[in-house]
Amino acid sequence: RSFVLSKKWYMGISLLLLISLTACASNSESTGSKKSSEEPIKVTNSSSDSQKTEDSLPKIMNKLAANGQSVDEIYVTGDITVGNDATVKPGIYDLEVTGGRGNFTGTRKDINGLFFNWVLGTPDSGADYASKVRLILFDGDVLSFRNISKIKLNAVPEKVTEATELGIGEYIVGRDVPAGKYKLSTNMEMDPQFANLGWDLDIYNDNEGNSRSQNFNPGNQDVAIELKEGEIISTSFYNSKHDVPTDTAKLILTAV
Repeated sequence: RSFVLSKKWYMGISLLLLISLTACASNSESTGSKKSSEEPIKVTNSSSDSQKTEDSLPKIMNKLAANGQSVDEIYVTGDITVGNDATVKPGIYDLEVTGGRGNFTGTRKDINGLFFNWVLGTPDSGADYASKVRLILFDGDVLSFRNISKIKLNAVPEKVTEATELGIGEYIVGRDVPAGKYKLSTNMEMDPQFANLGWDLDIYNDNEGNSRSQNFNPGNQDVAIELKEGEIISTSFYNSKHDVPTDTAKLILTAV
């Protein structure tokens, strides 16, 4: 995988959000990877602690969350592009499938290190798929669905309580989960007959420009990870116990 934006994206998202939020406030009536051809924003490092705190990725993500707007149930008739003037605004969401079952994929406009790739379905669809997934959506992202007919998006608020039990989707270290070293466990029973089926994790660090993967499954249960503030952890779970709803699955982080 390649990572091309790092701190340019880091500050660029902040600037775009500030412009977007300012525009919204001034209008009382408004309720693969591609780079922009414009001159990239140049980042000047500051030694100011207050500036570093203001520009931290969790702070930027809080602004992104504040920009989100819930979307009631809609039919999926094609790809959905995220935009401030579109039905789905940039923000942080719990996406819920309310019709059909199938693949959810897509593309990021400006970020190579985060990927959409889940199998989802309604709870009554006859498959042990998750119906909900946490998503971080930026301007220009494109959501693609196959055999999924209806969805809704519930905006996650700007202020949340950090937790050490994560569901399926994308979570921000320093906002959704505390930084630290953790041993992994789960509330789900994983069938030892399927040694490779369980939790898959991707941890993206934009500041360092890299990503790493980790598995937690019946064949690999003694697992510890270190999470740094500003990293984004993306989780998925393959449920081998068909009588237990996948939406109840939690990845449990115990400090070590």
